[in-house]
Amino acid sequence: MINELQDLHDFLSRVPLFSSVPADQIREIAGLFTTKFYYKGDVICRQGEPGDAMYVIRSGMVSVFKQADGKRVFVSDLKRGNFFGEMSLLSGAHRNSTVEASLDVTVFCLTRENFEVLIKTNKSIGLYLSRFYAKRMSFEVEDGGSQAMTPTFYAVSATGPELGVSHFLYSVSFHISDESHKRVVVIEPHLEPDKIMQKYNLTRMECPDPGLFRFLPPDSYNAADINWYGHLSGFHVLQLRTGFSDRVSEILPVLMTGLKESYDVVFFNLTHCLNDMEQLFVRLCDRTLLLIHNTKEKLRDVRSRLSTLEDICGTSAFLGRIRVGVSHLYGEKGMPRQELKQRLGLSETPGIWVDRSVLAINDRIDTDKCFPVRGPRAVAREIAGIRLGLALGAGGARGWAHIGVLKVLEDAGIHIDMISGSSMGALVGAIYAATASVERLKQSTIDLFLTRADTRRKIFDYTLPKKGLLKGEKAAQLVRTAVNNADFLDLMIPTYLVGVDILNEEEVIFETGDVTDAVRSSIAIPAVFSPFKYQGRWMVDGGLLNPVPVDVLLRKGADMVIAVCIESKPFQAKTRENDPGIKQIISQTISIVHGKAASDFVKNANLVLYPDVGAYAWDDFHQGIALMRQGMEECFQRLPDIQKMIAEKQGQRH
Repeated sequence: MINELQDLHDFLSRVPLFSSVPADQIREIAGLFTTKFYYKGDVICRQGEPGDAMYVIRSGMVSVFKQADGKRVFVSDLKRGNFFGEMSLLSGAHRNSTVEASLDVTVFCLTRENFEVLIKTNKSIGLYLSRFYAKRMSFEVEDGGSQAMTPTFYAVSATGPELGVSHFLYSVSFHISDESHKRVVVIEPHLEPDKIMQKYNLTRMECPDPGLFRFLPPDSYNAADINWYGHLSGFHVLQLRTGFSDRVSEILPVLMTGLKESYDVVFFNLTHCLNDMEQLFVRLCDRTLLLIHNTKEKLRDVRSRLSTLEDICGTSAFLGRIRVGVSHLYGEKGMPRQELKQRLGLSETPGIWVDRSVLAINDRIDTDKCFPVRGPRAVAREIAGIRLGLALGAGGARGWAHIGVLKVLEDAGIHIDMISGSSMGALVGAIYAATASVERLKQSTIDLFLTRADTRRKIFDYTLPKKGLLKGEKAAQLVRTAVNNADFLDLMIPTYLVGVDILNEEEVIFETGDVTDAVRSSIAIPAVFSPFKYQGRWMVDGGLLNPVPVDVLLRKGADMVIAVCIESKPFQAKTRENDPGIKQIISQTISIVHGKAASDFVKNANLVLYPDVGAYAWDDFHQGIALMRQGMEECFQRLPDIQKMIAEKQGQRH
């Protein structure tokens, strides 16, 4: 039994679903699973049956089928590390497909009861599953399946009246309306004076849709009970006078039916007190956004509010239904966000939703489209479903082409919401995320290597080839200087870097801690750079297992992904008088591995860029300007496609 539990512990620690769970909690999770074996041809679960368990594949393979129009339709094959069955547990619906063992298969089974224990005690897993579920549903829609369920109703509150919740909410509404053309309304259950609404540039207007209240009983409201306001960006505010607010709890479900037909996003602006009526709003809404204090003296209030919300929302509270952000309007010095996450048991590090600014303090909407994307605009783009991710691939010096891609995107005003990178893509992505400036990125990289001698002097720190030709210390120092000793929380753009634990043969995603150490881990091309011991693991080149990490961005909630693949075409070596050296042979081998695998990893990207870099060697760091130009040319040629992709996503109506 002990050996079986240890085997399950070791396996789960390598499954992406549990990648954000601390190692000391994995053993406890392992105790929730049971092991089951199925022979080839056995049915593990059947379409139409109630969902009572989810499964993680330990070994073997299963095939997924759907019954449609009387025909059996193949959907996909799943293998080691994949999971299935979670959708019926998340949705409460019956199984939507049949899963059969296509080889003899061993699975780890989690019952519904233990599933609820799992997501309650490990909120990061609940958030991962909710995003995975939403992404899978969107793929089904694109393939002609059923319509995906997208959140419409949001309950928005704060743990205190001084945190700027109205500034936050109206700024979010502005950016959703302005960038995605979705129909947005804010419900104000409490009367605000006209002068407050005017500060937000909201003007009185007639009811935009008289049919909105057609479902309500005729005697349930008066037109005089309601004030309507509008903003030039297009969002509306529905203000309920006291008389209507007193009765709204009786008619709220009917009112929400009309609102759902007229609007894509509906916000309820609640007080920090959460009275009985407001708790009803929370229960009926799809999502709850909570703006919190970040000071130690207010931590008890925050815990109390989270506990109340979790009681109202039930199990769904642990599936990403409650999202938390920080306000910096209160207190001179707040707690670090990572500490807040740990103390409050949050699913992820809370973002900064309201920062101290003249706009926030004076009740003005933040309409700035600045880059990097942050604060209310970042929340708006998430709600609107228009977050753009950039996956930067592996490829040695040829990765300078990434800088050219970033240059064109920056000049075109296309804002990146998140970045992932492997190997050289990790180096470029991390420095760009730290600076949010192509010019500063170029100064920290390409401009340092004007000749091959510069490369030898500034990167090639040779060592006795016991583990690798190069120590990698010079490359690490270059990154450390460029990112100014940054922690991941210091980065201006959320970034995820990929490395490989060479001893355990597993992919590792870096998103916390020291950025330089994460980059050093990701760039360690076997036999070229010495492996790097980090967080107790011997790390090597992330491109070995994930050369273009598109899947990482999808797991983190990106709505669109541009992949940049620089190992896509056969390498065309320059003519050399001498035989190829060991560096060239080794790196060329890695390039072949990357190139063969890359096509599988970019298939889920919305758009893939292939800079023409085949004529350059892996160590041509002194060819930075030429390589950057190749990235610029490829991105510029595809710019109309990128702009069309973004426009189509922004114009979608749900």
